[in-house]
Amino acid sequence: MPEPAVRPAQPSTSQPPPRGPLSRLRDRRWQNRRLPDPVRRLPAAGRPAVARALRSCVPPADPSLDEATLALSAFTRGQIRRYGWIYLLPPVALLILSAAMLIASHEERRVATVVVWIGVAIVTPASAVRRLGRLERLEAAIRARGEDAPAAPGHRPRRPSAATAAIVAGILVIASGLWLHWDAHRNRPDWTIDGPHGAFPAPIAAQAPLHPRKVLATYPFDVLTYRGVAIEATPRSASVTAHRIRPAGTYWRFTRRDHRLVDADLDPATGRLLLIWAHLDPGTRTTEAPLQAMVIDVRTGEVRWNRTIPNRLDSLEGAAAIGRSAVIPADALTVLDPATGRPRWRLRDRCGRASPGTAAGTLIVERLCPGSGLLVEGHDSATGRRLWSKGFASWWPGRSHAGELPVSVDALGRNRIVVWTLEHEAVYDATTGALIGEHRQPDHGDGKVFDAETGYAPCSIRASGGHRKGICATDPVSGRRLWSLPFPGAGETTQLRSPMAVADGRVYTLSSDHGGEIADHVDVNDARTGALLARISPPLPGRAHLYGIDAVHDGALVLTADLLRTPTPNKTVLLGDG
Repeated sequence: MPEPAVRPAQPSTSQPPPRGPLSRLRDRRWQNRRLPDPVRRLPAAGRPAVARALRSCVPPADPSLDEATLALSAFTRGQIRRYGWIYLLPPVALLILSAAMLIASHEERRVATVVVWIGVAIVTPASAVRRLGRLERLEAAIRARGEDAPAAPGHRPRRPSAATAAIVAGILVIASGLWLHWDAHRNRPDWTIDGPHGAFPAPIAAQAPLHPRKVLATYPFDVLTYRGVAIEATPRSASVTAHRIRPAGTYWRFTRRDHRLVDADLDPATGRLLLIWAHLDPGTRTTEAPLQAMVIDVRTGEVRWNRTIPNRLDSLEGAAAIGRSAVIPADALTVLDPATGRPRWRLRDRCGRASPGTAAGTLIVERLCPGSGLLVEGHDSATGRRLWSKGFASWWPGRSHAGELPVSVDALGRNRIVVWTLEHEAVYDATTGALIGEHRQPDHGDGKVFDAETGYAPCSIRASGGHRKGICATDPVSGRRLWSLPFPGAGETTQLRSPMAVADGRVYTLSSDHGGEIADHVDVNDARTGALLARISPPLPGRAHLYGIDAVHDGALVLTADLLRTPTPNKTVLLGDG
């Protein structure tokens, strides 16, 4: 049988797999003319082993690669020594820049950045020194295995070099700086509380003082008093401090790092302290929006809640207030639950707002709106629903801008409010806005105060030989004068600023023999009958100050010279029975 024909083998027409750009780049790197000849002549199959030997500083398994490994190691050491300034100048520059940053600011995030830079400045030169040492040991090991060297008696562990220890230290420093950065950026409070120290101070007395002739305490700042503490809450300050009144001392101090105080108000019924803060820019050291509203329990100094209030500016359009609601007059009138900080409602419009007040379940808001002028409105404090709105332009007949002229508002008892000016006075139902009584102002409205049923004000009293200055009590509904009491001095008059207050059924009046500029007397009258209960000359340490009555409760009469800057010695004086 004929054998099958055998076809001659055909040459392969398949092409080698194409090499990628990275492979071609590696080939060109190994063919660099600056490399030693043994390295450039190295076949492609041996290049990974030589590269691995230089990375791990362990001689290659194939002795035929020793020459190329030695040549590349020597070349690498030469490059490190030649360009050693790269490992020295940048770290030195980082250290200089770090010192400048620490001198300029000790802000936490900036300190964290400096710590990272210091770690990098340690690791960079140490890594170059360690690399040189390892390459030298690699070359020594390759040369030793080509010689007849005696066998080592046993493996002896080598202690880490100084460069290795420096690298470890630098890495730990970098890790510390990164942790500081994380700690500074995470959502954590920026405040600290020192205290409370001891038990909560008891009130000075259960009732308002009857003979306030004793100086209980003086402070160089304005205070808010609650029971036995005087709270220092100065705008633009980083801290709020509760001072013991008796014995003097610090009860607690609340301090913030990145915020400054804008406003504060105290609810004497619950001991809730409302604080409004503006953020402090760490670079410019100026305050900026947004604002934060916070409530602190005065008894413990603990933060009950904290909430961000959107606002374009770092200030408010009026004074914040807390009672049955926490009210913040920012860009939008923001009403929060005072116990939890939960938002109830917001009123956003183009109207300016004055300090709000409350009467029962109604929030009273004064608004100055374009086109409509000044409005006094009642809103449901829980829902924000507007219950009524009133303007008072008719009280200023013939006056220019009559619709924008101001009025004063206060709360009375039995769900009523009173609105008054120097010439008019009216009482309204706080829920419906219905008019209860309106009349011309029977007494001078400046300095007038109210309790639940009656208004008290400085007045002019007809007496034998002419008129005498004194104080009068009037019915706010009818305007009828209930009682009047002239001052005994012929030229005696009330103090020019905040001369009156009413508390615990007593009326307190500051009167002056020097034209109202010096508080020479404190009169205490029975609020119901007008009977004079006490008349004393207060032992004020700063008699030249223009004092006014700030508050009366918990056994203390608080006088403040609010025209003076803060701090000023004896700016606030607390008087009590003595």
